[in-house]
Amino acid sequence: MREKSRFRFTRSAGFTLVEIMIGLLIGMIAIVVIMETFAVSEGYKRTSTSGSDAQVNGGVALYLLQREIRLAGYGMNSLIPTGCTSIVVFNANTGTSSNMRMVPFEINPAGVLAGDPNTDVILVAYGASENFVQGVPADQPSNSAANFKITQNRDGFRNGDLVIGVQPGGGPGGAISCALHQVTDVPGTGGNCGSPPSGGSDVVEHNTGKYKNPNNNCQQTDPVFNESGGITDPNGNKVPALNSAQGGQLFDLGALPQIKVYAIHGGALTTCDMLNQDCTQLANYSVMVDNIVSLRAVYGKDFDGTPNPTTPAGDGQVDQWDRGALATSNEASRVLAAAIEITARNGLKEKPKSGTACDATSDPNHPDAAQISKSWFDAFNNKPADLTGQADIDLSATAPTGAPPTDWKCYRYKLFQTVVPLRNMIWRPS
Repeated sequence: MREKSRFRFTRSAGFTLVEIMIGLLIGMIAIVVIMETFAVSEGYKRTSTSGSDAQVNGGVALYLLQREIRLAGYGMNSLIPTGCTSIVVFNANTGTSSNMRMVPFEINPAGVLAGDPNTDVILVAYGASENFVQGVPADQPSNSAANFKITQNRDGFRNGDLVIGVQPGGGPGGAISCALHQVTDVPGTGGNCGSPPSGGSDVVEHNTGKYKNPNNNCQQTDPVFNESGGITDPNGNKVPALNSAQGGQLFDLGALPQIKVYAIHGGALTTCDMLNQDCTQLANYSVMVDNIVSLRAVYGKDFDGTPNPTTPAGDGQVDQWDRGALATSNEASRVLAAAIEITARNGLKEKPKSGTACDATSDPNHPDAAQISKSWFDAFNNKPADLTGQADIDLSATAPTGAPPTDWKCYRYKLFQTVVPLRNMIWRPS
């Protein structure tokens, strides 16, 4: 009887409540440790991944700007010295005319939308012609609506090319007149889709009717930049006819010249095509690279120690780094290099190391730990003292839309900077 009772007691033995509670406690502690380790590891991984994104975004943005700036001035290094730093452009799609700024490279040009606070807007312009480096003497026998008569480089023009008619002394108050036209028929059959010229062997036409476009498989195309009766400036005045005896010339920029502006809008690098869009409207800016919060630029000028150079060419050496406005065509022609700075932002908002206030970045002028000086502009020698600080980085107004003003401190940043030579302004035609 006693053995049977002992057997039953053994079969009913198990964990006590205390043992179960201790086991649960140990399990919970293990789970907490594992989750904490995972959270820290995941945070490091996300920070590392986000930092990689900033590295890639900044590198891509810098590459895109470098590529464009290296092309600046192509086909324009003989045009700009004539005094054509702006041109009259008529757009048939909008039915309006404008005076468009056109220099190879410019910081904060007039007539475009400003970027985010404490950032620069840069303009880059270059041609696309394969045949021209200098102007061709041209005449319009009656008025500015007449076709151009030329005696040189007849086979260099192609249908669809954009040309600038330059007439010294023909503008308001005796200023130079510079107006954009679109070629619709040329003397050379190669540039006219194999068709014989309709205007003769010495005529370049710029009509408003359809033309055979060699850049579009010779399809019939409507010109965009010609106006019936001749180009009208924004004040309603017809531009003057070209007279070669008085210096009238045609400069061919090719079929696809570029006049673009680049700016930071909403924490992204954006661009606008000035030839085809109204760059005073934010809707016309296309995003190129996200999470770019700063763009700064400095001119490298060949001024030979002269504040107001009287000739378009110097000794070919950069002797001054500054951001002074390009008031004359000679000054625009003497910009031989551009120093640019880009700051990319991590896409991930960093958690504070302690407390609730963001502390990933503390100095808005010194966003990158690898940055040598608070002012990247200080690295350039021979700068006028009164320009110090005008190109400084300042991230204090870069918090994302809708976020608290101090949210810029919640992110890490990567700084990129380089100097780009304007080769086309250095290599001038003799």
